Amino acid sequence: MKRKEKHTFYNFQFKHTAVTITNHPNIQSIDVAEALSIHPIMLYRWRQEMREGKLDNNDQEARSRDKLLQAEKKIKKLEKELRQVRDENAVLKKAERVFPGKK
Repeated sequence: MKRKEKHTFYNFQFKHTAVTITNHPNIQSIDVAEALSIHPIMLYRWRQEMREGKLDNNDQEARSRDKLLQAEKKIKKLEKELRQVRDENAVLKKAERVFPGKK
């Protein structure tokens, strides 16, 4: 069974700084990637996203928003389960009053 790899999420400022450094004429992207301990392909992707306007400060906000939505869905699900369990409990209490002494 494969172990789940731990993914590192880089913030916008880190990505922007890395891409800006690679734009310097005397610095190679591979050297920057090595210095920052990231894979050169990741740095290439960030450069491409920056050119296409896809890399912006909203990346982190979008991830936070997604996590919040997932948490809200989970809360609603748990609240629904709690209501069901309370209803079942109420029915059992009524049955106990109607049929005392039977278990």
